[in-house]
Amino acid sequence: MTSEPAVSGLQLRDRLIGRIVGAHPGPLLVATAGLHGNEPAGVAALERIFQTIHDRRIPIRGEFMGLAGNLAALARGERAIDRDLNRHFKPERIVALRNGHPPDPAISEDQELVEVLEAIETALGRAREGAFFIDLHTTSGKSAAFATVGDTLRNRKFALCFRSPIILGLEEHIEGTLLEYLNGLGHITMGFEGGRHEDPASIDLLEAGVWVALAAAGVLPDADRLAEVERAQRLLEENR
Repeated sequence: MTSEPAVSGLQLRDRLIGRIVGAHPGPLLVATAGLHGNEPAGVAALERIFQTIHDRRIPIRGEFMGLAGNLAALARGERAIDRDLNRHFKPERIVALRNGHPPDPAISEDQELVEVLEAIETALGRAREGAFFIDLHTTSGKSAAFATVGDTLRNRKFALCFRSPIILGLEEHIEGTLLEYLNGLGHITMGFEGGRHEDPASIDLLEAGVWVALAAAGVLPDADRLAEVERAQRLLEENR
């Protein structure tokens, strides 16, 4: 399926990379990674962040959840199996699956789509103070980190908290992306590109992007005093 070279496969036992619920109410931040199976760096970045929050007992407000996207493609290290999952979130396909149309066994990404949306919708059902989404990606060539956002005031306000270049409206020109679908539901969304697929520095940049997202969304009540957030902003600024 993929026209890009495969990378080392990543076997995951669970789509849920991590989930932390704070002691006090607050917003929901969902970070997705690996919608393309040859982009495992986002998964590694999220695993690091959840481990750091756990080890340092960093308090949060609301909920922070990390989800892996295309598990089958991640296991093979390939962009996709049958269809590009991040072009598969089309309203008509989602409506059909919700109305009892079974996932097509010939399209691996049908089942992936169903499971990703189920996890997101369950989290949204718990949200009480708004929802933010950040989708992590890498590229096949060398690139600085940058953010992509749908051109809305709420998205702009969120993205301007990042010290990275911002591309406005890109998702609006690509049909079937997860962020386009979620943005259409009124949520705050942002894509974050961290550099080349297998460059270890890409993990660092994606991790930095999520730390800033946690602060910008209001999930970290002590963000101004957290060394992780300060280091993240500095790294993104240096990478411009």
